[in-house]
Amino acid sequence: MAANGKAKKIVIVGGSFGGVNAAYALRRALGARAEITVVSREPTFTFFPALPLVILGWREPNRVQVALDKPLSRRRIRLVHGEATALDASASEVITAHGRFGYDFLIIASGAELDYAAVPGLGPAGGNTHSTFSLDEAVGARDALARALSAERGRIVIGAAPGASCIGPAYEIPLMVDALLRKRRRRHRFNLRFLTPEPFLGHFGIGGVGKFPRLIADEFAERDIEVTTSARIVEAQAGRLVLADGTQAPFDFSLVIPAFQGGPFVRSVDGLANPRGFVPVTSELKSARLDNVYAVGVAVAIAPVGPTPVPVGVPKTGHLTEQMACAAAHNIACDIKGGPKVDGLTLPGICIMDGGNTGYYFSAEPFLPPRNRVVHKKGKWSRQLKLLFEKYYLARIRYDLPSLHFGW
Repeated sequence: MAANGKAKKIVIVGGSFGGVNAAYALRRALGARAEITVVSREPTFTFFPALPLVILGWREPNRVQVALDKPLSRRRIRLVHGEATALDASASEVITAHGRFGYDFLIIASGAELDYAAVPGLGPAGGNTHSTFSLDEAVGARDALARALSAERGRIVIGAAPGASCIGPAYEIPLMVDALLRKRRRRHRFNLRFLTPEPFLGHFGIGGVGKFPRLIADEFAERDIEVTTSARIVEAQAGRLVLADGTQAPFDFSLVIPAFQGGPFVRSVDGLANPRGFVPVTSELKSARLDNVYAVGVAVAIAPVGPTPVPVGVPKTGHLTEQMACAAAHNIACDIKGGPKVDGLTLPGICIMDGGNTGYYFSAEPFLPPRNRVVHKKGKWSRQLKLLFEKYYLARIRYDLPSLHFGW
């Protein structure tokens, strides 16, 4: 119990990488001192890095999700299945359709909304392109891609909208489609095109990592994937993407990564978030405005590393989000029990990309430049490592297995 004899109420909004890992870390750190509630729009955890495999038909959808009720209840963590609609900061309450949940500490791990409306015609719901940020989106893209690849010839266009920050899947999918078509000996019948707002391949919103931009540019060239950098998509029409300079990219199948924006409940508090709805934080991941509110993962506002002709967001990968979640949990435990806090922003980052028949690995310490150390490699072992990591991580969510990164 807390020093005053009463358990502290901690509410976590979000049931993905940040929310679940924060809940587990808080339970380990605080035991009975904390009453932990997770408010999650979805009742399941989805391993988003595996959704490109679903799109290619290489992974069954039910294999990339874990129901959250039993894993959380075993750790005495309450799961509220519903969407946080507002935040009453003055009363320290999260408002949902199921009621109001008071907190002593709040962790915002709600990810982001997909800003399809920023580009007319973008998105799978009433739009003309597909995406990969939910299982339903991935299954819809899978079926549409299968139809396109069954044709005699075709044009596949994969890309990212201006301001997109999670561009990794947009790199993986054309490489995976290329590998699939080569295996079928039908690659010569399809044109693959990649549109990115980045100023160069491998920028990733972080200015690139070491020599990795050269490695990935060579890979796209060797695979005959047509590339347009600094691409500003302004409209997604039926069968074609329109760029700001007037050029068009006709397609039979297209998947475009949208920009993100913060959730409505975060934007409901005046001054909590920046204009895009992301939360400015201190190095401890505490809100710059509210002393008992922390934010992790995609919800955190991180400034771009430098100007680019077309906006590119800073990515918060699953690895980074998990580390932020553990750091925020550690710092909240320090708020309750005392002890030195940790820096939750200057973190190392690891990324593994699936290339269909090979893989690409890079790590950076710290993730944002200038860096102390970078590593980048290519090989089939890297792809196998990612596939093994998928199995480990789903088991980690089910059973609260130890983290593979060092730290708190």
